[in-house]
Amino acid sequence: MAGKAHVTLERDNCISCGNCWSTCPDFFEESPEDGRSQVAMKHRSGEGLSEGDAPEDQDECVRSAAEGCPAEVIHIG
Repeated sequence: MAGKAHVTLERDNCISCGNCWSTCPDFFEESPEDGRSQVAMKHRSGEGLSEGDAPEDQDECVRSAAEGCPAEVIHIG
């Protein structure tokens, strides 16, 4: 895939299992405020915690995190 993959998290439905930040720790992290997943600051697009652009070298791990999310709250498009 060329370019960046746009990632959106449904943070309200996140169950804080930690799968995404353990699978792809450079892109996802646990929010210290609510314990839910968020996009790491360096990858965020806009001002929110729930959207970001994954560089090409992060594409595989971001997709693995989305596939492994038991709550299915990570969307790539």
